[in-house]
Amino acid sequence: MNLKDLERLFQKTGIGIMGTADSQGWANMAIYTPPMITKEGTLVFGATQRLTHKNLTQNPRAMFLYVVPETWEGVRIRMRLVKDETSGEMLETWKERFQAMGYTTLAREIRHALHFQVEEIRPLKEGPSCKE
Repeated sequence: MNLKDLERLFQKTGIGIMGTADSQGWANMAIYTPPMITKEGTLVFGATQRLTHKNLTQNPRAMFLYVVPETWEGVRIRMRLVKDETSGEMLETWKERFQAMGYTTLAREIRHALHFQVEEIRPLKEGPSCKE
């Protein structure tokens, strides 16, 4: 699976979950919308100033799971935070995107545009009881 495949997948209605861990290894999972993919190939997520962001300041590695429940098509992405923007065009784009989706409160809470370098892409196997 490559970045073009990810772009196609992220256009489908699905559920995204980002997993992070702090410096002690305590895990956190949070629901996230699909990222934007830059021309340089980084994944950019809009983020609030909550536990996921706090964890990323201690440990830049994260996982993102995206699954389309109707078909169980999906992907697991291992990634590393490479940039945290707290102002600028990308951050404003994320705020506008959440506003357009009807998440007005969340749009006001977005404080970061998090840029991740993809380290590994692993597609999900078919079916809800997939085996590896």
